[in-house]
Amino acid sequence: MSHGNRAIMRIVKGRGALACAAVMMFAGAAIGCGGSLTGNPGTGGTGGVPTGSSDSGRGGDAGTTGSAGASGTTGAAGSGALGDPACPTTVTKGAACLTTDVQLCYKTCGPEKTGVKSETCVGGVYAEMSGCSFDPAKDFSCYSVPSGTFVNTACPAGMPQASAQCDAALCTSCNSMQGAQGGMFLDSTGALKVGWCVCQAPNSVGLRTWSCASDTQWPCPLGDGCSPIFTGIGGVGGSSSGAGGAAGAGGASGAGGSIGQPACPGTVTKGGPCASTDAQLCYKTCGPESSGVKSDTCTGGIYAEMSGCAFDPSRDFSCYKIPATANAACGATSTPPIASGPCMIDACTLCNSTGGLPGGGYLDSSGAAKVGYCVCSASTRKWSCASDTAWPCPAGSGC
Repeated sequence: MSHGNRAIMRIVKGRGALACAAVMMFAGAAIGCGGSLTGNPGTGGTGGVPTGSSDSGRGGDAGTTGSAGASGTTGAAGSGALGDPACPTTVTKGAACLTTDVQLCYKTCGPEKTGVKSETCVGGVYAEMSGCSFDPAKDFSCYSVPSGTFVNTACPAGMPQASAQCDAALCTSCNSMQGAQGGMFLDSTGALKVGWCVCQAPNSVGLRTWSCASDTQWPCPLGDGCSPIFTGIGGVGGSSSGAGGAAGAGGASGAGGSIGQPACPGTVTKGGPCASTDAQLCYKTCGPESSGVKSDTCTGGIYAEMSGCAFDPSRDFSCYKIPATANAACGATSTPPIASGPCMIDACTLCNSTGGLPGGGYLDSSGAAKVGYCVCSASTRKWSCASDTAWPCPAGSGC
């Protein structure tokens, strides 16, 4: 973030106390000692008339006081807004950086550039934050996604592509499954991504185009104003009325709106096969200390697992707040924490290979290196770790 520059005052040295006193004695008036200019000396007195009773000479005029030096202008204060300061064009993911370069800055991300991601100079290289952060004070209702396996009937059939022309209704999240979770889109290069697109308002030449982002860079369901995705679904063959708990025709009652319900049975695995008689939507835990959930949706006979991790917006996640400076309690940064390994530091102290700072890493339980954070669980005294795409902060409540 930028900070206001301190006001800088030029101080012009005046003459010393003895000089001032001497001038006052001979000029008969005080001269300013501290302005940017020294007072002009008085003119000498005129000599008296040479008679026996000569008149005294006239005293010199007092010098003018020097004007004070002008104060410097006060620097503009930093805005403190999310995403400030913006990255200059020279900052790119993986590029080299020095201590004289910008150490932390932000780029836009998400649909219609509504979010930001950080670039941090770590070990001489810019490390880019995974995912996307969104301002908790903004209203993201325009990017609400369909609940459960429901769809947006206003979405056109087919696969939307980023930057391609569109004519769908505004604020309608669409993908290859008409907005259902697990659906896909094509990015501007034609690569397949899991996520959503919205059809933007007409641009300066009257064209409307898709703005797309992956599910790890979408503001909903966690952003303010987002419609909840954790509602029950109607039974197989039933209607969407099951969302409130009413039985769908031919199906069981929908589950309530509790986050992470229903939990996935042990038979549900990412990429595993599924039939219409299997669970169509269920949730697994994720994040530090299993504080979040991710969905598995039966799509086309395969379980598609949600990227990232979703966190209950009503919970306080201050325990997982990312520090502004490295946590000294983490110890030597050359030894990253290992998930499920023993630890002895206080709970709610974020650690990784950079003392808890963005871009640092840890080792998962298999020894694989990951970008993210760990906390020492108070109950087990073991490291509980998660990647930065499955961490509740900085977007969660209390962060």
